[in-house]
Amino acid sequence: MDMKHSHRLIVTFVILGFAVFTSCSSDINSNYDPHFTEDGYRIINDSTVTSAPLTQVKFFVEVSGSMNGFFRANQPTDFKKDVWQILSYFSPLAPEGVTILTNNGDEGNTYDLSKFQTMMNTGAFVSSASTKVPLMLQTIVSKLDADHGEVAVLISDMKYSPIGAAAPKVLLTQYSTDVSKIFGQYEKAISLVCATSNYLDKKGNSVCDVSPYYFLIIGNETCVAEMRDGISTLLNNNHRFVDNIESGFRYGRIKESFGIPKKCFQMDLQEPTFVAYEEADTYDTCNIYLKVDLTPYRWIMTDKDYFTRAFKAKTLYGSTLVFDDVNIDVKNITDRQLKRTAVATVRLKVFNMPTDSDVIEWTMELPDGDYTLFGPFCGAKTEEDVSKSYSIEDFLVGMFYGGVVNSTLEPNYILVSKNS
Repeated sequence: MDMKHSHRLIVTFVILGFAVFTSCSSDINSNYDPHFTEDGYRIINDSTVTSAPLTQVKFFVEVSGSMNGFFRANQPTDFKKDVWQILSYFSPLAPEGVTILTNNGDEGNTYDLSKFQTMMNTGAFVSSASTKVPLMLQTIVSKLDADHGEVAVLISDMKYSPIGAAAPKVLLTQYSTDVSKIFGQYEKAISLVCATSNYLDKKGNSVCDVSPYYFLIIGNETCVAEMRDGISTLLNNNHRFVDNIESGFRYGRIKESFGIPKKCFQMDLQEPTFVAYEEADTYDTCNIYLKVDLTPYRWIMTDKDYFTRAFKAKTLYGSTLVFDDVNIDVKNITDRQLKRTAVATVRLKVFNMPTDSDVIEWTMELPDGDYTLFGPFCGAKTEEDVSKSYSIEDFLVGMFYGGVVNSTLEPNYILVSKNS
């Protein structure tokens, strides 16, 4: 018998003194909602996302003049400490070492990690070069084989300063368009991770204790997400993580699970279907505890206020729905590895059901272009302001131009039925 397409006979026995009965069930999906079979099994039309696993990391470091305060000879900086920790952690995936980007954006010398560490610590990268971000991006993406699991990481202050270039002021006005064109052409996922460091003058004195710089990660979405989480975790452990923002992601369907419900029963652990709903008022009613997997998304989604604004839910057949009691659990380390998990638990309260069943439609509106946490580093008037990131606003805008956007999350559905 095909149990997924048959009316089920519910048989209850007397065991250890508990009351029992037998009955025949009606359709669990009494409204014949198209997202479920009549017996309450979910019908999934997934747009499957498949990406190659992370196989190699290519590190690129910008060494323009605006980066000098991070590279001062024989002086410790937060930048040196954090960059070396990140390079060391991912060294098994970075056999090529670190590539330096030259003044015109081309690929320069590549050093093994030990040589790079020595040169970084001794001030060998102190430079007078200008920063030409579009040229650097063009160099990086043209050499990246994301389809086979490669990911590129650019370490830079992201200050676009085309000094000496033809009509530099005009180039700045076209910066967003140039960035979006490059990313749109190569159709890669992108994550920009913001970090901070002290910034030193030529004498080794700190001129700014919180100076921003960035890790720009490019590749397929699963590899980018893995690097985003790893880099962000290491920075966060050192209290120098600010935020991450991303574009070009195809997230697929939101992953879900459920806690133990109240005044109903989950039909099957693999199904978002709840049966034997009891009619009750708002204070003593059916409670469904939805667990939303936030792991694939920006870290800002684990902020309770952001998540509460992003979460959207409604019933399709007239029942009253209230969602509240939001709790978010985040673990950045699993089995002593940088493996992040983040889960939000939301209580869904259903009452005043006018028919024998109803369907809850829920989804999230991701804060794609929200870079509020980047705000303190925006608004620089000149490149010399080391407390801010000159031209970073234009880069952020360019991340979401030209079709380089995150796919909209498709809604998920939960069936709640009085029948069983």
